[in-house]
Amino acid sequence: NVQRLREKAGTLGNRYVLVDIPAAEVEAVENDRVVARHTAIVGKIDRQTPIVNSKINEIIVNPYWNAPVSIVRKDIIPLMRKDPNYLKDSHIRLFAPNGSEVDPMTVDWTTDDAAKYRFRQDPGSNNAMASVKINFPSPDGVYMHDTPQQSLFGKLMRFESSGCVRVQNVRDLTSWLLRDTPGWSRQEMERVIATRVNTPIKLAQEVPVYFVYIT
Repeated sequence: NVQRLREKAGTLGNRYVLVDIPAAEVEAVENDRVVARHTAIVGKIDRQTPIVNSKINEIIVNPYWNAPVSIVRKDIIPLMRKDPNYLKDSHIRLFAPNGSEVDPMTVDWTTDDAAKYRFRQDPGSNNAMASVKINFPSPDGVYMHDTPQQSLFGKLMRFESSGCVRVQNVRDLTSWLLRDTPGWSRQEMERVIATRVNTPIKLAQEVPVYFVYIT
């Protein structure tokens, strides 16, 4: 841990977000002071959250959720075998590689062939990312987001995700991130969330983000 801390010392910047993976915590840091600390949910033992050095460049209000192939194979296809209405009940639409929408009833769920389709969940209260997604470039395709499963934040062992990081009170964090982006007060963000319309917001000033492993 001392070596990991030395590697980071003095290089993080004046304003950044730190995700401590084993602690399952997120910190907003400004001028060497933690201004906010958020409980988090991180990756399961077999779907671990990766180490990340990047910059937050976008907030998406009312995001679509595109299910990764790993989740399609491990979770969604087995669920469809048990309950053919699972996609419809979860407001998840199926799209072919050419972009056309596919009726789930026409798919053979006894095989893994469905993994070639794109699974997109509409914005809304039961969306896997709930109200907000925090984007940044990452080779592993991970991001931070809200969650409808708020009860998980009360657990001591918060290793429940497929690699991405769920953030408690995430709207407080997004308000802090959008502070320098004109037109995006907390009130305006709440107003747009209520519309359930997918709305991407580019940050006027990108904010560094670090996923670190410090026990």
